[in-house]
Amino acid sequence: MEKWRTDFDQRCAVIAVGILCVYFIVAGAMAVTKRPWFDEAAFANPALDLITRGSMGATISDPMGYSSVPGVDQVNVQTHVYYSMPLSHLGLALWYKLAGYGFLRMRLYHVLWGGVALAAWCLIVRVLAGAWTPALLAALIIATDRGFIDAAASGRPDMMSAALAASAIASYLGLRERSLGAALCWSNVLLACALFTHPIGALAGFILVVLVFQLDFRRLRWQYLYHAVIPFLVGFSLWGLYISKDPEGFRTQFGRNSAGRAAGLLDPLGAIVREVHGRILDRMYLPGYAKGVRRTTVIVPIIYAIGVVLLAFRKHGQRLIAVIALAYFFVFGLLESTKAPFYLVHVTPLPACCLAVWTWLEWNRRGVPRWAVAAPAVVLVATQLAWMAYACWQNPYRTAYTPAMTFLDQRAGSKSLIIGNAELGFHFGFYNNVVDDATLGYYSGKRADFIVVDDNGYREAFKGYVSRHPDLDRYVRKTLTEDYREVYRGPIYTVYQRQD
Repeated sequence: MEKWRTDFDQRCAVIAVGILCVYFIVAGAMAVTKRPWFDEAAFANPALDLITRGSMGATISDPMGYSSVPGVDQVNVQTHVYYSMPLSHLGLALWYKLAGYGFLRMRLYHVLWGGVALAAWCLIVRVLAGAWTPALLAALIIATDRGFIDAAASGRPDMMSAALAASAIASYLGLRERSLGAALCWSNVLLACALFTHPIGALAGFILVVLVFQLDFRRLRWQYLYHAVIPFLVGFSLWGLYISKDPEGFRTQFGRNSAGRAAGLLDPLGAIVREVHGRILDRMYLPGYAKGVRRTTVIVPIIYAIGVVLLAFRKHGQRLIAVIALAYFFVFGLLESTKAPFYLVHVTPLPACCLAVWTWLEWNRRGVPRWAVAAPAVVLVATQLAWMAYACWQNPYRTAYTPAMTFLDQRAGSKSLIIGNAELGFHFGFYNNVVDDATLGYYSGKRADFIVVDDNGYREAFKGYVSRHPDLDRYVRKTLTEDYREVYRGPIYTVYQRQD
């Protein structure tokens, strides 16, 4: 039996349970205080529709009213969703069947997937570093990472995809000594599941390939190719069967959502610059609106980067983790062009593991005072916990979302048509009187009784209409200033009521 299984003693078990408790407390607090947003609804709605009507549609969405491509018909989006991979909806629908539908239940589903990801990364570090101490330290750092927690406390499928991808790597490392064929089979089954949850998860295949060639190149046989290919063939066959139900819907929806995703390959240097300046700094750790203490969160990526570099220059075999982390940073930066911050759940665990392993090596070497060795990890964990504690204290669910919904409950009747972003469906339902249409009825001709404009969704979309859709811009301005009047203004949501 592998040593990594036999040396997990009672002390390790107690520490692991403590780390899981910290994770579930932090992730749970974020889950109940974050306000819902439209991307969560885009995944919750099709899963709910699957157990309600037997179809998989975004019933709340107007096919012509998507903010990113206004006026481009997303064919049959209300009955067949193709803008995302199917396993994300199937998994959530099964969860609804088991636990019941609900906004917080949806988020709990992804919090649980975060626990799976933590266990996977802990095992990865244990195998590559050769001890449980750095593995448990890595789990603690990941469990308190803001990007990781944000993904766990969100209804998007990023955590599920990341957990499956990490499990693919962990299964290979855990099974390879007993049976390389089984290791390759199960790792690729899980990697295929990550892909069909969200395509970004498949990028972990790069890590898997590096490990296979580094650890088992001499043991590879041609027949092992079947173990790697068959899970993907099965997955694509099942996906193709679903696509065959509505090829035109797939072409318009998936084509719109995947357009420009590989732009980094055409401009590699620009892609890496945008990775650092765009995703890491401007959209996460040092945004333009950050003031005062908030700007200190920039220390998080700095500590991560230092940990990776320091471990990369160590002569120990554990530096393989740092080499993979550095290479994966460039691969991810080139192939993921949207630079969205919610994809950091795929990126930050590797530098967290590097920092943990370096801290453990230096602690045992005793070349410098131990307080200096532990300081970076302590500062990192403390900074991120304080950051998330402040976010929970702000509680945008209670201070922004709930008051706006309460106001609409009081002013709008059950038959009043409301146009607003899809997250309104979590309060009013996805089959009732709410339509998500960022053009405010410009293409559909619908005249809402109330319009709800959120600062992060609709208002940002309106800014783009000025240059790209001038006729639509004029319509939106006239609608909000002449045809409707403002009746409510909150921290995020503004409600307009029709004048007549």
